[in-house]
Amino acid sequence: MNDVAIVIVSWNTKALLRNCINSVVEQTKKYSYEIWVVDNDSPDKSAQMVAEEFPNVKLIANKDNRGFAPANNQALREAKAKNYLLLNPDTVVIDGAIDKMLDYMYEHNPGIVTCKLLNDDLTLQKSVNNFFSIWRSLFENRFFADVFSKLNIKGNLFASYWDHAEDREIDWAFGAVLLYSDEVHQKVGDLDDKYFIYAEEMDFYIRVKRAGYKAIFLSDVKIIHYGKSSSRQKRGEMFIQNYKSFYLFLKKHYPPYVYPFYRFRTLVYMNIWMAYFGTKIIFKGILGKNNSEDKATLEVYWKTFLWHFTSASKITA
Repeated sequence: MNDVAIVIVSWNTKALLRNCINSVVEQTKKYSYEIWVVDNDSPDKSAQMVAEEFPNVKLIANKDNRGFAPANNQALREAKAKNYLLLNPDTVVIDGAIDKMLDYMYEHNPGIVTCKLLNDDLTLQKSVNNFFSIWRSLFENRFFADVFSKLNIKGNLFASYWDHAEDREIDWAFGAVLLYSDEVHQKVGDLDDKYFIYAEEMDFYIRVKRAGYKAIFLSDVKIIHYGKSSSRQKRGEMFIQNYKSFYLFLKKHYPPYVYPFYRFRTLVYMNIWMAYFGTKIIFKGILGKNNSEDKATLEVYWKTFLWHFTSASKITA
């Protein structure tokens, strides 16, 4: 049995996927592994590329886009390994990162291990967060980010503003890199298929924690993550999907009053942001500056605001 089954779900990121697989092969030397790629009907022929260039990779080529969580589960239900690593296709493994995470997994046996994410310029990409709370949600947004990032570098109050400079037990982190043991897999199960994309990692982390396991962040282990390479291709649709998934998470794991409160809070903040970007557009227009990005952002907010008043926004856990 291999030490780890590495599962990569792809959609229309052929060049990044190729780089990701190559980096795994080049940087993983200490432990045995198998790579599974589940392609969600990529128009750019990602599946064909994998079949031709990486014959040892186990490929599942879907005929439709099944979403992130369901596609991961397709591989997880077939793979057999001592550990499982969910890895985004827009990542690049550096400095033996997978070997190092497995070192920690075998030595300490936590539930989940993840690592530091870097942007393509090798700057920190903050990825660790607390589980949701109502009071924290009032301050974890762009209005307060600059202030709390300076005051809260140790992450004592808000993990999202933490400087990620030390190893520690965490609540949850972005699912671009998520390593867990077969013991956890057997006890907690797969990702929840109800999440098409987004929030499935929060759901998994909270289930693992409730099962009695720890999640550990390793600050000296690093992987490059280009970020949202698939989702930015459908920006407006994915912005709405983000809210849809988070609402599902709240309804599934929190008391009944939390979901309507957060939904109301979202609409209030959304109106503030629409007013902000609308004002920017007007002033940039007067000054003759390019405001196309602000217009695009305002359109996304407006469509998401309207979505909240449609039947499609009704969430059932």
